[in-house]
Formats: sequence, structure tokens, C-alpha cells
Amino acid sequence: MSTQWHHMTGAERILEVLLTRRSVSPRRLQSPGPNPDELDAILQAGLRAPDHGGLHPWRVIEFRPQNREALAWCFEQEKLRRDPLASPTDLRRAREHATRPPLLLGFVVSPRERSKIPAREQWLGAGAALGNLLAAAHQLGYGAIVLSGERCFDETLVRQVGVQPGEYLAGFISMGTIREAPPHARETLSQDVWACWQGDPLPSAAGDGSADSDQSIRPSERVRGS
Repeated sequence: MSTQWHHMTGAERILEVLLTRRSVSPRRLQSPGPNPDELDAILQAGLRAPDHGGLHPWRVIEFRPQNREALAWCFEQEKLRRDPLASPTDLRRAREHATRPPLLLGFVVSPRERSKIPAREQWLGAGAALGNLLAAAHQLGYGAIVLSGERCFDETLVRQVGVQPGEYLAGFISMGTIREAPPHARETLSQDVWACWQGDPLPSAAGDGSADSDQSIRPSERVRGS
């Protein structure tokens, strides 16, 4: 993190907190997880994400403690469908994915098929909401992670957990109190995702007889931000 943030306070400190967000594995989490009021606030943060058309093309399914054993059985059966020779250790791990997290949510993308908003924009909106959920959990002092994997594509499992036709189970969100800090994030430069368009010239006006009159605008050269 740049040293310029070390002596800032107020609103700028909030940005510094966001810059420290890390995904935290369920094995590094412990109880308590967010309480109902905190979960409501986290979901409200998701609802504040950019959302073209205000469609809210996503929802969450909460798996409460009294239903975790049933979910563990579903996870175990999904593992056996995928690998009939799965070892007892593999099955135990599959069950732990359902029982270990203090708070467990399924994140479901629900595109609105009859909407004028393109599906890709709805997926982007759902992704923005998911990012807000994780950031809000971090702001409240909890660790969180989204895990997907092959089980999210198992038709039997997704129906068992309540995903409807036309919806997609994007992953499972684990949240809880951080018991063990995760490894430091690998340092990534902003320039890895930052380019500047160089303003390529427009093609010649159509019908002027020149060889360039029908030439498409060339792609700009990607220049790293400075």
C-alpha cells in the first residue's frame, strides 16, 4: 500500500480499509458470524451496487445452523455423483464445506429475461453486488470468501438448495470472525489493469475517392498508465 495513505483519516481511512480486504478461507474463520442486523446491513450494501435498470438480478439463500446437516448430505451426494470412488476423507471435506462456516450464503444470479437490459450488464450488476457484500463484511470486521467449484453446476444440488430454472448458483459465501489471518495479498500494480487510449485518427470521409475512405478505425495501442 502506498505510504500516502498512512496519515489520512476520516473518509480516506475507509478507502484504506477497503485496500486491506482479503478473501479468508473457511478454515481460518470461527464463530460468531454476522448477526441478523449485520447481515441485513451487508445485504443493503449489495443493493447499493451499480444496477442498470434497478433489476437486482441476484439474491442470496441463507443456510441456517439447524439445516446444515441436511446441506452436508446434499454436498456429500453431489461429490459421489461426480466421483463414485470418493474416499471417506473426500466425503468428510465435502460435508465440512457445508458445516464449517459460521455464516453460509448461496449467491444466486437471477437474470431478468424479459428486460431490455442486456444479460451481460445484469451479470455485471450481480458481480458488483457480490463485491459490495464482501466489502461490507470486511468493514464490519469479518472475514469472507466466495467458493464455487463443480458443485455449483450440479443440477440436482442447485434444485435441492432452491435455485429456480433460469437462475445460476454462482457460489457459496462463507463469513465469520477471523481466527487466523490469511497470507498477505500478492502485490499487483495498477498498471496491470490500466491502459490509456491514444486517440487514433478517424477514417477519411466516405465518398472522397481515397483508398482510406472505407477503412475501419484501428484499435488503439495499449499504453500503460503513468
